Amino acid sequence: MSQDVMEAISRAVAQGQSTPDILIMGSTGSNGGNGGGGRDGQNGVNGTDAHCNWKNGCSDGSAGTSGSGGGTGSDAAAGNDGGSVVPARMYVGTLTGTVFVASRGGDGGNGGSGGNGGNGGNGGNGGNGDKDAAYSRDGYNGGNGGNGGNGGNGGKGGNGGDGAKITIVYGRLSTSSQFVPISEPSHVGDGGNGGVGGSGGNGGTGGSRGGSNGTPGGPGNIGIKGLTGDHGGKPSTFDIRQGSGL
Repeated sequence: MSQDVMEAISRAVAQGQSTPDILIMGSTGSNGGNGGGGRDGQNGVNGTDAHCNWKNGCSDGSAGTSGSGGGTGSDAAAGNDGGSVVPARMYVGTLTGTVFVASRGGDGGNGGSGGNGGNGGNGGNGGNGDKDAAYSRDGYNGGNGGNGGNGGNGGKGGNGGDGAKITIVYGRLSTSSQFVPISEPSHVGDGGNGGVGGSGGNGGTGGSRGGSNGTPGGPGNIGIKGLTGDHGGKPSTFDIRQGSGL
């Protein structure tokens, strides 16, 4: 915005005038939809216990199975582009006072946020060992926890809409009256945030008589933040002149 325009606005505000008086603007682009969350992993199955007796020996038990990994969050949708201004023409017979005419394209919509990753499933517990007389079985290991799913990527921001030519024809200007045109490029939309990675599942507990605990799963990665829009829109132009009509 030029210094002359800012000074004109300051004078008008000091006199109690609100700005702008005429606003011709494109619609703001809608934001992109958010990505869906990833499914949670299935928990592992608990192992079976061993059983021993002095007469028949031992029946074997089993280890816990590992939990499955969480699903990846889905990517978000991009923000929509801002609307461009439609060229406008207007006629003013006699202007009294200062009139601010503002015009620009609509801002681009923001990209949606990526979906969160699903949590990893917990590992199943290991079966217990047993001992009777000369016969024994050690405890069985717990299953490993599943890894958390990765977060989905954020959506890209939309581009700004373009301005247009605004034509104003006036018959006459009263003393100290003026049209003050205001325009600027429209803004791009911001990229959406990446989804949060899911938590890793817990390792299963090892069975008694020496079974080891399962290893916990690792967390998922955060999704990538979306890019901002490629470009803002072109500012509007103005053709303000005296005449007898459009």
